[in-house]
Amino acid sequence: MSEAAWYHRRGLRFSCTKCNRCCERAGDVFFTVSEATAVAQRLLGPAAVPADLDEALWRQDWDGTWRISVPEGGACALLGRSGCTVHDIKPVQCATYPFWPEILVNRHLWRHEARDCEGISEEGAHYDGPSIDAIVRSQGRTRENG
Repeated sequence: MSEAAWYHRRGLRFSCTKCNRCCERAGDVFFTVSEATAVAQRLLGPAAVPADLDEALWRQDWDGTWRISVPEGGACALLGRSGCTVHDIKPVQCATYPFWPEILVNRHLWRHEARDCEGISEEGAHYDGPSIDAIVRSQGRTRENG
């Protein structure tokens, strides 16, 4: 059992309440080229490419990924009045929250995250250890998980 597998014994509970608080936290949202292309095409039409939104929505990083920087006290540029404007095609980073390696380090960090995420609660859907591991693996090798 790996060090991160503390959650294997009882699993974890989480259900997104669409409160959008995760979208209103300072930090960076990273998009792969394919994710950025899907968003650009959703926003601008089928011929759009991520560069069409450079500086207006995001900027390209050294490794080819695209990044939306959320300032302190701000919100993700893709957050609208009714929630995420690209919810059905959101990046893996957003789709796998809160099952991120840096949150799953130990029970203390998971509980700490619950202060900002009301979906982490005993009323949430139950995820067993193998299911959580599969979510983490689905993230692939990203900047967040090495």
